[in-house]
Amino acid sequence: MIEEVTLAMSVNNYLQDYINREQSEYGKYTSIAEINNSFLDIAYSIPIIDSIHVYLEQPPLKEKVGLIRYYSTEKYKSSDWLSPLKNSDSAWLKKHHIDSMQGNTSVISYARKAYFSNDRVGAIIVVNLKLDVFQNIMRDELNSVNRILIDSAGLPVTYVGESKVIDYLKMIEELEKDSNLNLNSDGYSHEQDNFIVWSKLYSNEWLLIEITPWKEVAMSSIELSVILITIGIIAIGIAVIASFFIFNKFIQPINLLLQNMDNFSVANKGVNLPKDYKNEFGVLFSHYEELIRKIMNLYKDLEVEYKQKRKAEVKALQANINPHFLYNTLDQLNWMAIEAEQGKISKVLELTGRMFRIGLSKGESFIPIKQEMDHLESYLQIQQIRLGSQISYEMNIDEAYLDYYMPKLTLQPFVENSIMHGFHHKDEGHITIKIHEVHNHFHIVIKDNGIGIKIDHPMKGQESGGYGIKNVRERLAAYFGESSSVKLFGKEGQGTTVVIKIPKIDYDAMDEVV
Repeated sequence: MIEEVTLAMSVNNYLQDYINREQSEYGKYTSIAEINNSFLDIAYSIPIIDSIHVYLEQPPLKEKVGLIRYYSTEKYKSSDWLSPLKNSDSAWLKKHHIDSMQGNTSVISYARKAYFSNDRVGAIIVVNLKLDVFQNIMRDELNSVNRILIDSAGLPVTYVGESKVIDYLKMIEELEKDSNLNLNSDGYSHEQDNFIVWSKLYSNEWLLIEITPWKEVAMSSIELSVILITIGIIAIGIAVIASFFIFNKFIQPINLLLQNMDNFSVANKGVNLPKDYKNEFGVLFSHYEELIRKIMNLYKDLEVEYKQKRKAEVKALQANINPHFLYNTLDQLNWMAIEAEQGKISKVLELTGRMFRIGLSKGESFIPIKQEMDHLESYLQIQQIRLGSQISYEMNIDEAYLDYYMPKLTLQPFVENSIMHGFHHKDEGHITIKIHEVHNHFHIVIKDNGIGIKIDHPMKGQESGGYGIKNVRERLAAYFGESSSVKLFGKEGQGTTVVIKIPKIDYDAMDEVV
């Protein structure tokens, strides 16, 4: 399959256009884009493919596109593991290591040349196959199998099992010395303490060899005997159980009811009574079962009521004690700072207390936008105390928006990210916060003049970011689904802009969201 795939790739129309036709830069860019689309479709449709390397005389400037990498043909000439291809149109390559998206990875590769119209080599396509998947195919359904795959040059491609490569190769040498054996066709042999089976793989000259210790072969016969004995014991047991079941059918049904009454408990909730009685016993059984159901429902109701009561008591105690302790502690620290004439520390403690009060919010998940802005401004003032004139900020919020609600602690992680990362190595930074209303949604814009975001920075896009930002994304998705979004924009050296989209929610609509 891989050989056929590479053959199709070598005659790809866009690849042939790229290597045979003189094209403008835009034409080359278009051809490479189409080559990427075609090759990526192949790579994603065949799970065993790790990556595809393409060697060209004039590789594109963008050398990495997902699973595809481009190299110069000069690098091909200096790669020892590509040497089997030098005198052939295509070749399987021995196991080697490459730099892939998962790091340094062991792969097995198949390489094929693509030619110019004048029969000169124009490109070399190398399809790298995942070694672990390759080995899983060799293992098949067995976990303890010992197999090795030898290529046409007599070199090991890969192997599975506990034996070492050197042991496999020594065993092959012994087989080759035996004139009665032919390794060019399927066969088997008994060598020392092992049973050896080999086979030539279809459509190529590779040799697959499997080695099984004789003790395992003998064990199979013992296991078969154990299985037969076990089946006999099970058959006898089934006969005994069937006899007991038939005998039990003749016992009076009232004994079943008495046993269930004796065995009943809250922990043992089951009722094991027959359903096929249509006489007075059947009526008695059904009434007993109904009585048990009512008792169990009563126990469930009492258990739920007790748990709810305990949770309410604990929640009430925690709601009273935790904030009270926290506020008192901060207040005591504030007075200590004032007595020590530490004005900045006193101010920081005061702002921290305000942030905690808003953050706790009596356990509410949504707070007015005004409180969210107060929380954010308290954080920014703490940073100004810490950094001085290095940081400034501006809030442009229409007062008409302040009474609407939003999830609490939504904005602070993005502002913190700007200060901790965006203003790194900068003398001063400025943050602007604005809110716009668009189609009954609020668009909250946080913009800074920091160092910006690199093209390949992990924060770029909507699915990444730090823990705080990830937490905000997940909460917004849980509350609003597709009605919300968090998008980051920016270029390196030109600052970063965050746009948070949330529905416009007033107090009356809170019950529908929370």
